[in-house]
Amino acid sequence: MLADLLVAVLAGPLVASGVAKLAAPAEKLSWPIRSGPLAAPGGPRLVAAAELVGAVLLVVAPGRLAAVTGLVAYLALAGAAQALRGQKCACFGLARLASVGRTHVLMNAAGVLLAVIALLIGPGIQIAPRVVFAVAATALITGAVLALDHRARAIEAAKEEQIVERAHAVYGVQLYTSESCPSCRALKKLLAGMEPARRDAVAETVLGPDDAAPAAMAEMGVPCAQGLDAAGRPVGEPVSGIGSVKALINSIVVSAHA
Repeated sequence: MLADLLVAVLAGPLVASGVAKLAAPAEKLSWPIRSGPLAAPGGPRLVAAAELVGAVLLVVAPGRLAAVTGLVAYLALAGAAQALRGQKCACFGLARLASVGRTHVLMNAAGVLLAVIALLIGPGIQIAPRVVFAVAATALITGAVLALDHRARAIEAAKEEQIVERAHAVYGVQLYTSESCPSCRALKKLLAGMEPARRDAVAETVLGPDDAAPAAMAEMGVPCAQGLDAAGRPVGEPVSGIGSVKALINSIVVSAHA
């Protein structure tokens, strides 16, 4: 029974993650893999399909086979998380989660540990309890992701308000983007529709696959930006996310550039 519980719990995150990727338009995902068969737009669909197949096997396969499936899946996810540290997370589709980091690696490592325990415990093939536990785990993970997404959006909205109300005048913006970032492309379209004086006050740096934004922005996802004063010195806190960056650009004092 314990082995069934463990493998069912491992199925929950795979279901939530796979469904979220399939439900999100590929062009809107901040997919961190830029080349190879797993690159966008097909990559998210392939990964989602693999996650869902893994989840089904975790529920219906005999005890040790299910445990091996979980072990392989979470070893792969832990390795991917380690390789993609610092990249924007698209683990659960469009949910606004923190960039891939130590927490992602540790959570997947915990999945590896649970799979090893299930493998050591031995056979178990009680399908009904597995389905119940898998559904419960999926609901729990989905609820946690939605709560984190809601919190991230609230924080972003608060930052936008702070940008509008900031005391220091912003005369320019140093913007960091990447070619593979859907939010960056959307931001550039918004920027193209702004008045020329405001566009001219934005200096863009396009980061390559191995590049990172400097200083305090190094851990931020793209797009991110830093406001500048009339002398080109940083002013205020750097921001990330399309909403906050757009608000920062909108706060530029354009009369100085007219």
